[in-house]
Amino acid sequence: MDFERETNLFVSVSVGTEAYKIKILDLAITAMNELANMAIENEPLWHPCIAGRILNCAEYIKKFGQVDSHFPVLPNAETYTNPLQTEAPRETRFLAVQPVHIVELLMNNDKYSHVLSNMVSKAKVLGVLSTQAQGDYNGALQVMAIEFHASSPLVRNRKCYLARYCRRLNNNAWGVVDVSLQSLFPNPLTRYRRRPSGCLIERFRDGLCKVTWVEHCEVDNSSVPEVCRYFVTSGHAYGAKQWLSTLVRQHERLTHIRVRRDPKLQLSTGEANLLILAYQMMRNFWRNLSFSRKNRWMLVSLSDDENINKAIIRFVKEKEGRCPAPALVMAATIRIPASARRIFNFLQDENSRSKWDILSHGHVVQQTRSISNGCVLGNRVSILEVKSPEDPDRTVKTLLQESFSTSACSYVTFAPVEASSINMILNGGDSDNVPVAPSGFSILPDGLTGDEVSLVTIVFQILDSAASPMCFPAHSVYSMYKVITETGKAITAGVVDPYNMG
Repeated sequence: MDFERETNLFVSVSVGTEAYKIKILDLAITAMNELANMAIENEPLWHPCIAGRILNCAEYIKKFGQVDSHFPVLPNAETYTNPLQTEAPRETRFLAVQPVHIVELLMNNDKYSHVLSNMVSKAKVLGVLSTQAQGDYNGALQVMAIEFHASSPLVRNRKCYLARYCRRLNNNAWGVVDVSLQSLFPNPLTRYRRRPSGCLIERFRDGLCKVTWVEHCEVDNSSVPEVCRYFVTSGHAYGAKQWLSTLVRQHERLTHIRVRRDPKLQLSTGEANLLILAYQMMRNFWRNLSFSRKNRWMLVSLSDDENINKAIIRFVKEKEGRCPAPALVMAATIRIPASARRIFNFLQDENSRSKWDILSHGHVVQQTRSISNGCVLGNRVSILEVKSPEDPDRTVKTLLQESFSTSACSYVTFAPVEASSINMILNGGDSDNVPVAPSGFSILPDGLTGDEVSLVTIVFQILDSAASPMCFPAHSVYSMYKVITETGKAITAGVVDPYNMG
């Protein structure tokens, strides 16, 4: 049994004892009171910043103290010498949804893991300490092992044990708070500690609800590579803006699908099934972005290119995330001196694909189907056909592509799919058994320059039956690295040179 499983077992057994239940409940109530106050306070506790609002740590200590015995001063110099840094942004958004729907999303672990899979690698409930009647989450308290990932696999995942507590604060407001259990289950190797974090959800006028998200943690960022350093430490990677933009995006996507089900708008069963397949493709892509214990990445460095001097590669076993055969995934994160919106527009437009996709150079790329799944221009699922340059009527390959942009990040993801499978789905067939092996891009602000420079993570996947966890064929590694480097150069040329946008 490995250390993580041993710890999970120990925590699971411990939380069932009455003494621990009382301690965890006390910790959760204290955390909820702190969150409720932090969500409504303004200056001097919070300062405006690019990421929304950021905590004034001196004012925090004056107002809340060091949260006494629950949160001892960090770090412990005897066991770990690198200091843990504080990240504490806050963000507020309005959604046209009932507060209880957001509460259910956060407290139902299956929904939470599914809908927020762009940030949640793993979420496991180890113990339920308090439950109410089905559908009533007031007072619900559970202990979880949780793991978060960023939009670049160069950034290690953040893992912790926490209590998640939900309470109805008044007739119009709910609170959902997470708090680390480090004080009850100490671990000298802790690299991430979650102070009271979560959201205040208030019913507002005109069918809206106001969601205020506080993300407050202490974390060791010493392993974050330089290219991603400020993106992470500024709170862009794991901050409140990322969580809220994901909630807004998922609500927008589901609302758009429901509206399109209106017979007048003609969203067929086949189109709905295609959207389901596209979302599964996105979830597989996010799984590939994760630097988790299961994703064993290895460093690759085959050139002296200053912008792409490090890439990482991992093995994907057959049927993992619907992968049809053993595969290799390679990824690299680069800085490009252009806005995220400009890069997104360039990558999602089929007319510019042959400029960056070296596998489509010299070919004509046609979009044969497009289904909007959001309000933002470019948020859509598309079917692309790559045509032979010698015979325009012959399709060389068919691609399923999803592209979407939020206030915090953008994605363009695609996978080759058999034309017969696409036709089967559009005719109303089930998409559950259709394999997808996605490649694509995440596009994010660098966290330092506003909208002048972006971080682009390039992820490329190939099927390789000769690959294994211990063997990455040299020709495959070299070919993938060439695709990554050439793609990075082509994107930079396409978005930096205004005459190359054509």
